Amino acid sequence: MGFSDLLTSSRGPGVIGTLLALLVLVGFGTLYMFVFDEGMQGGGKKIEAVIRDQGMLIESNKQQLASFKSQIEEGKRLKELEQQLTQLQVRTELGAKRVTEATAERDAAQAAADEATAKWEEYKDAYRQSEWASAEGQEIGELKTLSGRTFAGVIITKVSHIGIEITDQTGKRRIDSADLPLALQDRFQFDENKKSDAAQHEDRTFQNLSDNVEIANLAKKGQDKLEKVRELTELSQKAHAGIQDAKSAEPSLLGRVDRIRAELAEEQAKAADRAGRRSQGINKTPQIKEALRSAESKVSANRNNIRTFERQITTNKRDITILEREVETIKAEIVKLKKELAEKQQQQAAPAQP
Repeated sequence: MGFSDLLTSSRGPGVIGTLLALLVLVGFGTLYMFVFDEGMQGGGKKIEAVIRDQGMLIESNKQQLASFKSQIEEGKRLKELEQQLTQLQVRTELGAKRVTEATAERDAAQAAADEATAKWEEYKDAYRQSEWASAEGQEIGELKTLSGRTFAGVIITKVSHIGIEITDQTGKRRIDSADLPLALQDRFQFDENKKSDAAQHEDRTFQNLSDNVEIANLAKKGQDKLEKVRELTELSQKAHAGIQDAKSAEPSLLGRVDRIRAELAEEQAKAADRAGRRSQGINKTPQIKEALRSAESKVSANRNNIRTFERQITTNKRDITILEREVETIKAEIVKLKKELAEKQQQQAAPAQP
């Protein structure tokens, strides 16, 4: 019976099904031998172990791959840092060069500025010498100082950084540069640093540079009077400041008095109204009157301070004028004594005539 006959016969499907079942059994048996039988696997390992080992190997390879990638990225970063470092080195060298150039330019500019300043100082000194010389002997009539002193018939006899020496209707005197009117200060261009040097030099004229007792005593007397002039000048300056403070405070003090007076008038009106209506209330009139007396007392005290400062300034001016005259007299006496002493020494040193 052929295969085609078998398909058409009544027993064909059963036979074919049996054959297919046998084929499936053989296939599963073979698969079992290869997959689950250790002897057919070639290493004596089960498939689970092989799968586990392969998984671990794959995971290890992944970690190595990640490590290699990380190393590559780190290498790139280091390379970039190297490039940046090279650029920074180049910039540093350029910066150092620029600093050197800038320092040289600064030094040159400073030298030029110093030279210009020196020339400017030379010009100012030349201007002062010319202006001071032209001022000697000049009549300027009335002169009013910043401290309030007034001199009439003024003739300038000498100008220095300390101030100007004048003659007026009362005699010779000197006016400090800081006390001169601003127009004269601007004209004569005094220098505070040079003023200090000149004052120290002037003080040395009163130092005992001689063994002569009379000159030494005069020098000590001159020093004492100059120191007193300085003290009185400082006191006058403080008094001027006190006057300014008191004058600045007066509007505020007067304003307080006006406010308290208005408050007192209002309170008195309220008290009168309560008395007319026979109503009760607290009368603040006594307290307000006391506050008014206190405020008025402060105004009075403030004005008394101004008058006291003004009297002090007037007294200081008088004393300073007297001291300045005495200092000039002492200077003249010292000059005279020194001249007489020098002449006497010359006579003693001259050879005797036969």
